[in-house]
Amino acid sequence: MMNYTSLVTKKKQYKYSANICFDMKDDEKLAEFIPNITTTEILREYLLGIINRNAEVHSRILYGSYGTGKSHLLTVLSDLLGHVNTNGKGIVEFLNAIAKYDKELASEIKRFISEEKPYLVVPIYANFGDFDKCITYSLKKELERNHIDICFKSYFDDALKLINKWSQGDESNKRLKEIYKSNKISEADLLNGLENYDSKSEKEFNIVFRAMTYGAEFVSEAGNMIDNITLTNSVITEDYRGIIFVFDEFGRYIEDTGENIKVKDVQDLAEFCDHSDFDDYLILVSHKQLSLYTDKMKKSISDEWKKIEGRFKSTSINIKYDQCLSLIPHIIPKTKKWNGFKRKYQEQLNELYTQAYDFKGFLLPPENEGINPFEGGYPLHPITLYALDRLSKRVAQNERTFFTYLASDEEYSLFSQLGKMDLEEFHFIGLDAIYDYFEENICSYRGGEARETYKKYQVAISKLGSNSEKSLEIRVLKAMAVIYIINDSGTLAPDMETLVNVIDANKDLVRDAITELEKKKIIKYMRQYGYYDFLDSSIYDFDSMIDERLSFITDETAVSILNEEFSDFVIYPYDYNWHYHMNRVFLPIFALKADLTKRTLMRFLPKYYDGMIAFVLDKKFEISDYLNENNLPDRAILVINQNEEEILYEVKRYVAIKYYYSIRDELKKDDPTVEKELELYLNEQKSVLHDIIENWKNIKMNNIAVVSNGQEYVTRSDKDISEIASTIMMNSFSRTIIVNNDLINKNTVTGAIRLARSKALSYIMNNKENMLEDCSLLSPEHSIIRSVLSKNGLFDGEDNVGVLNTLPSGEVAGQYVSDEIGKYIKKCMKGQTSIKEVYDVLKGTPYGLRDGYISVILAYELRNFENISIYFHGSEHDYCEEELLKALENPEDYSLYICNWSKTETDYIESLEKIFARYVDKKAKNRLKELYEAMNKHFVAISKAARTTNKYVSEKIDEKKCKHCKKCIAKFYNGCIICDKVAGKKES
Repeated sequence: MMNYTSLVTKKKQYKYSANICFDMKDDEKLAEFIPNITTTEILREYLLGIINRNAEVHSRILYGSYGTGKSHLLTVLSDLLGHVNTNGKGIVEFLNAIAKYDKELASEIKRFISEEKPYLVVPIYANFGDFDKCITYSLKKELERNHIDICFKSYFDDALKLINKWSQGDESNKRLKEIYKSNKISEADLLNGLENYDSKSEKEFNIVFRAMTYGAEFVSEAGNMIDNITLTNSVITEDYRGIIFVFDEFGRYIEDTGENIKVKDVQDLAEFCDHSDFDDYLILVSHKQLSLYTDKMKKSISDEWKKIEGRFKSTSINIKYDQCLSLIPHIIPKTKKWNGFKRKYQEQLNELYTQAYDFKGFLLPPENEGINPFEGGYPLHPITLYALDRLSKRVAQNERTFFTYLASDEEYSLFSQLGKMDLEEFHFIGLDAIYDYFEENICSYRGGEARETYKKYQVAISKLGSNSEKSLEIRVLKAMAVIYIINDSGTLAPDMETLVNVIDANKDLVRDAITELEKKKIIKYMRQYGYYDFLDSSIYDFDSMIDERLSFITDETAVSILNEEFSDFVIYPYDYNWHYHMNRVFLPIFALKADLTKRTLMRFLPKYYDGMIAFVLDKKFEISDYLNENNLPDRAILVINQNEEEILYEVKRYVAIKYYYSIRDELKKDDPTVEKELELYLNEQKSVLHDIIENWKNIKMNNIAVVSNGQEYVTRSDKDISEIASTIMMNSFSRTIIVNNDLINKNTVTGAIRLARSKALSYIMNNKENMLEDCSLLSPEHSIIRSVLSKNGLFDGEDNVGVLNTLPSGEVAGQYVSDEIGKYIKKCMKGQTSIKEVYDVLKGTPYGLRDGYISVILAYELRNFENISIYFHGSEHDYCEEELLKALENPEDYSLYICNWSKTETDYIESLEKIFARYVDKKAKNRLKELYEAMNKHFVAISKAARTTNKYVSEKIDEKKCKHCKKCIAKFYNGCIICDKVAGKKES
């Protein structure tokens, strides 16, 4: 039987990952390099920055997931910079490939190789826990490879010199041999260890040194890492431009070495490369950001690594375009049999390519224009190729990657699967096939999305059973597992169409398998998302239990739940808000048709609301029922849904699920998994309802009618609703003031603005001559006074206030509000008047003022009045900013009174104020109360003899004779002071 392996060629050179320490010697690595847009851009950035000596930073980090080709890229970069393998056929093939993407880069590389000196490229061997030893060892190894003889002053070199010196003397050599024997030290192992900078050899040499010197400690005059690099630069300057250190798998080195790395050594090398006079570079290579390797270390060490990482310039090799499309034709090139196969199955192939174009997951690179970008990937389904690239980045390890799947002979690899496909039938590699290859990697994870998905898959398999009759169901589960591990539902989701397309089997049979899995409660269709998920189901049949409970839930209960839990949005009258610099909103209410005339409907709205948008359920809709305005709430838009059954059914399902969730502890006694399943049901039902309401709100459903003010509107979107809302607001709140200050123009202000408002009120109440005298320009309190009072024409004492705010009618914005408060003040002069009276007027139509600034306007309008008293349930309180704010928070509990004296009464009070001037605070707002307190202070201050004399006071005041001050001083003092009219003389 001919199988599908005859269609493609296996390029085994791609089987193994690149290793810069070994592959720099391999001429084929240049020839095998497959450039694409991403890798060419990085090569240009790195190489040209180095050879043209215009790189801003000499310390770099290259990030990239497994299978992105970063090691191969760095091997090629190292070959080019070091002029390694640049004389053979490999460089010619490489330059031809690069020229297809970037001719200028290819030309620059060619020039550099032929005209410039190379760099000494040092691949780092991660053999030591100490970073500086890794660098020194690798540098020495590279120098030896290039036959450059440099002697570093290091501990190990000094130790070797000493041993060689002892070995040359007869007595010392004899003693040395005895010490080796008595301490069981192998001479060969010790010498080898010192040559390779093995820390174990340090301990053995210290034993030898102490024995040879009778107890002395060895002190080396060794130079450090930077000294060694500096020495190397000075020696190689004639033949090399500088040194380039390349540390591949640096992230793994951090993982393996942990907190033992001296972070400062890494920092020192980076700073040396950036700031020294030599042309040296440090390139680290990692799978992910360094901080992700170090975040579980001690905080002090983790913070150090974050600082170090910030010193490096980072580049990501993770794809900008889908490089898998560029790579795949080179890794599995087609054989001569392909053209015949292509002609035979052109229709089926075109269907796969159409699915790929519809998939939208690929970001196609420009070089694929004009040719079919997906042909090179067959026999993999295009979506399988996409998933292979993403899955390998998620779970791949060195031994199992994107490349090893395509080029190896392992079980479940591409060629082992192709070998089972009959060439006389049309087949492709589906999503389930790549799961088999990477399952070993997936199950090795101890956390994260891969681990969670693997656990769900195992539970599903155990429920299903693993006999051959259910193989198609298992393949569906594997495909779902791949999709969930990739975890990019916005691009690839396990919906019915995708699962049917990406499994190599009869489509009707795949649909039946999915249906069977759903029936067995192994997977569940997530209605809110439109795709399937694994279901960790309990023993309960909740669908049946929910359906049984629906009959107990009334329509009224369903609507009440909508109002309580799903009214978390508003409609903005954008046009009105723009003109008035206001943020008015229409609050949502859900209602049955019969609810519209009930007062109980308003319980879901605050007392002072701007507008209401009522979402009405009415399957027997008749427009005539809604044209009588008298039966409808004020400032309301009715959005009437004639498909009430759908939403009522979904809400009732939600109520039923909530009921079972409320008794979950009881249900858990029989099955502990019930809670998770109920949470799944609950979240799904919530999402379904949110989607329905969103479509209702945005008029994206059929049979929606919109009515307001006795008129039916033709609406097609939420924009039309906003325009209706703006018209209602224009007609309802046309005389509001315009406050272009969002911080104060609201009902609830922040703590900082409350403080600024209190300062503004203090300036208004206490500085009658110039309330801005103590107010700093551009301070928050100045902004409040300016935006609320000055710009609305209420206060005209501010210079350079600019153009006043005007209403659409052309009138100054603050005039109507000022007149309204003036009417209230006149009532207050006649007697105590509830603050609620003016508050209701200012909050209602046509003003609709915000609580944030009502106190500012009221204080300003009361500014020129004296003897203002605030009463709390009949008890008099001082009129001050604090009491005014309290009163406006609970206006029904407070009233205001302004004592309006006649000229005679005023003259009398003023004469008394002169007498007691030394005790009177002229800034007091209640003159009468202040005078009373001043007289008290005077009385307390005088002697007992003065208080009991009859020289000026001979009788008690008769209040009936002193009618004009009946409510004043005489009443309080019971004869201590006599007014002029009663005593017939002046007080001295």
